[in-house]
Amino acid sequence: MLWTEKAHTNWTGVQWTTYKMGGPLQEAYQPQSLSEAVELLTRWMALEDNQRPKLTLLGWGGNSVVAQAGIAGVTLITRKLDWVRPEADGLSFTFGAGVHSAKVAATAQKHGLAGGEFMIGIPGTVGGMVRMNAGALGQNTSERLISARVFNATTGVLEDWPAERFGFRYRHSEMDSAKHFVLEATFAFVPGDAATIAQKMTDSVQFRRAHHPTEPNGGSVFRNPLPTESNPKPPSAGMLLDGLGARGDVTFNKPPWEQGGVQVSPRHANFIVNVGVGDEVGTSTDVLRLMRRMQQAVIDAHGITLRPENVLLGDANAEEQALWQLLWQ
Repeated sequence: MLWTEKAHTNWTGVQWTTYKMGGPLQEAYQPQSLSEAVELLTRWMALEDNQRPKLTLLGWGGNSVVAQAGIAGVTLITRKLDWVRPEADGLSFTFGAGVHSAKVAATAQKHGLAGGEFMIGIPGTVGGMVRMNAGALGQNTSERLISARVFNATTGVLEDWPAERFGFRYRHSEMDSAKHFVLEATFAFVPGDAATIAQKMTDSVQFRRAHHPTEPNGGSVFRNPLPTESNPKPPSAGMLLDGLGARGDVTFNKPPWEQGGVQVSPRHANFIVNVGVGDEVGTSTDVLRLMRRMQQAVIDAHGITLRPENVLLGDANAEEQALWQLLWQ
């Protein structure tokens, strides 16, 4: 083990993802500080290449589908990397990788700064927001990021990366999730009216409460289609799936699409919810099977291929690997 006295060997994906599913985490750590995280990563790097286990970072687990077989190797859970540090310019703050997006938005609002309101409803932490360029309400993380401190497994050191180095585009960065680990990030905001900012955040939260599911889920399952020359304003993934009846219709007694212990949310067609109980609890295989059904239905009806926003983590079995490849082909 990397650090015997700090290792956890009895944790599972159920505890650490918003889907509330997933198998055992073979060797998990929850560092309490930047220095402890760097020490863990340094110990991991010190192992010989042929003895170094795979390392997985897990924040809030808000878009993560953990395989039923669990995650072999080392899992580093970032939730305790939760510091907030104001910068000298009065407009910027540095946040630990484990700070929840809602706390980022609230910090800016508290100081009368605008630009972070969209983060209030993102179900994730700073590290994941940067890695996938998370966004909402037409805004993206890349618009606010100044820089991040990244442990680079290629060089074995903690590096300062300016925002330009990430190569951001819609729901994507050029980070290699197997080699680059965000440990903190600095965001810049702009002066604004605290009351106006607070109202925007309240409106966003109320909208999500009214339209998003309350059952365990992994957030938006698919990314929205990108504009093209022939279709400059494509419908959202949710609208496409809703039009195909994915979330069912109570009026006509039509149930939502389902698979095993999971189903499309009756509230929003781009969400999958874990509704199983006991032996019928939803699994990663259930989620991937349903995702593939949803994707194929949109291809058949509209010729549009939706791409996953959910991320598969861990030791996928043969069927799960095949389904994941189909989702990305």
